[in-house]
Amino acid sequence: MTYQPQLPAGFSLIELQTVGSTNDHARVLAKSGYPANTIVWAHEQTAGKGRQGNTWTSVPGNLYMSLILRPEIAAALTGQLSFMAAVALAETFRELLPVTVQINLKWPNDVLLNDRKAAGILLESEVNGDKPVEWVVIGMGINIAGAPEGAVSLAELGGKQRQAGEVLEILASRLKSLHEVWLKSGFEPVRAEWLGYSRNLGTTINVRLPKQTLTGTFTGLDAQGALQLLLPDGSQKSISSGEVFLG
Repeated sequence: MTYQPQLPAGFSLIELQTVGSTNDHARVLAKSGYPANTIVWAHEQTAGKGRQGNTWTSVPGNLYMSLILRPEIAAALTGQLSFMAAVALAETFRELLPVTVQINLKWPNDVLLNDRKAAGILLESEVNGDKPVEWVVIGMGINIAGAPEGAVSLAELGGKQRQAGEVLEILASRLKSLHEVWLKSGFEPVRAEWLGYSRNLGTTINVRLPKQTLTGTFTGLDAQGALQLLLPDGSQKSISSGEVFLG
């Protein structure tokens, strides 16, 4: 029997058996006026999406969901919500996994368990010129029962046996709490917690950009969530998009 999640007050759930992509479905709903805190949850995706046009493999038994928000902020600040989602995922995993499992966040939006990817985040928004964004959709996929090659699932790491609906219930609660913190206090407390889980803070990393690869020390995040890289010549580089690898 499928577990039906109990969501926080003010949240609503649209449950689908099969969908191409929960993000695509949520975007259509957001454009048609569905309110903030609407969650689209699918048991199966046939065209799941990852970052930079990659596909997200939809293994049966995993969690596939997208959350609609209407934050009324400048487009430059929407990336903060991706870090909020990453912290919510890390907190959810901490509740579900043995304390021996290492939980890390890798810029820009990977969630790692014992150095293997266990969850993904895809943020999409509606931008209309200089006006505040009309909506933001945060898509999240969690490997609960199984994982693609090279990734890891909660089941592999001794996580409590949970259905996707149970994990969604915990995650929604964390998202609500962190969103309230973000609304009240801004990005700083979310940023600080993200850095506490950071995989590479203070270490030498390589950042692959479209036309070059930079090597330097990862020193933190700026107010928009851009990676701060200290280069060998002593200069500081702010990077808003790229792929990170260990140095």
